Amino acid sequence: MALKVAVDINDSLGDVLMGLDRSQADVKRAIKRAQRKYTTFIERLLIQAVVDASGVKRNLFKKHRVRVTTVYAEGKIKVWLGVNPVGLGYFGKVKEVPGGAKAGQHYRHGAFKIGDREAAFKRAGKARLPLVYQTQDIEPVAKPVVIQILKRGKQRLITLLEQELNYALNHE
Repeated sequence: MALKVAVDINDSLGDVLMGLDRSQADVKRAIKRAQRKYTTFIERLLIQAVVDASGVKRNLFKKHRVRVTTVYAEGKIKVWLGVNPVGLGYFGKVKEVPGGAKAGQHYRHGAFKIGDREAAFKRAGKARLPLVYQTQDIEPVAKPVVIQILKRGKQRLITLLEQELNYALNHE
């Protein structure tokens, strides 16, 4: 499962670029730099917000679950966030406790740890096999956070564009 969001940045650029020729080389460079900086800003902010809200280890999102791309021709920034359920081992060290297993704040009754693996399993029935890998759903926590971050980020784009235009027109 993935959460896909596209942010149209052309409407944010319209107010700042009023009276400027968008085809001018300096203005194009400034817009591209502002978009690139905004992309890294949104990516960093999303990772931190989702990690804080869900309690998952940062490396999981940093390496595998967040992709922010800029489509310069369309004037859009596309955000892909992987919100599949996460194994308990990504919430902290899996520990066997009386009656089950615990990782971070998450407890699973009847679960156990196998060997040195940072994973929790639970028997599907009364038989020895099959085992079910224990996961925690993060979509309900991640979705509102992503929407809030993208709304808050529009002001940052305007600020970046103003700074880059000032640099391009007055200092380059």
